[in-house]
Amino acid sequence: MTDMNPMELLKTNVSALIVNDKTCLMNEKNDILSRFYPILLYRFLTKPQIIDMLKEMLVPTFSDLLERNDQVKNALLIRLSAGKVSIAEAEITLNRAIPKSLAVLSNHFNNDTLDILNYLRQHRDSIESLLPIWSNEVLQPLYQFHEKVQINNKTAEEIIEPRLKTKSKTFPYFSLFIACISLLWIYQLMK
Repeated sequence: MTDMNPMELLKTNVSALIVNDKTCLMNEKNDILSRFYPILLYRFLTKPQIIDMLKEMLVPTFSDLLERNDQVKNALLIRLSAGKVSIAEAEITLNRAIPKSLAVLSNHFNNDTLDILNYLRQHRDSIESLLPIWSNEVLQPLYQFHEKVQINNKTAEEIIEPRLKTKSKTFPYFSLFIACISLLWIYQLMK
């Protein structure tokens, strides 16, 4: 176990690798990563199964971290890039940071997810204090189903499948039937 703050751990071990890639955007990338690390760690705290899910992937991406929610992904990229770098460059930087961050955490805790979570829980206050002010608003769609589960007093492991409103399949056939009768009636009138 390490007593180092998780943000410092990632800045020291991950940012150094990503930012020192000989591009002219070193300060901007460092700034993006500094704002991103609290969000990454907060996602791990609030949805621990993401850690194992990302570890199982060959190359986990920013989109995978956000459960492929494009609305949240785009909003976060806009906020994190802050007009200093292109959104594409910000996404490339974050896609490089996620697997490296996971590797650093896994190496420090012998690939044990529970140890990683305990470590993050010890530093929860500092992680939450470093979250950007706008993060709750942007991340809210990721937690909507989770809140509904808690409100209905059901377990968090339950999967909620939204009920899709299906259209009646008889309407197209009924419309076709009426159209055919109308055409026959017009044909009879023209004779």
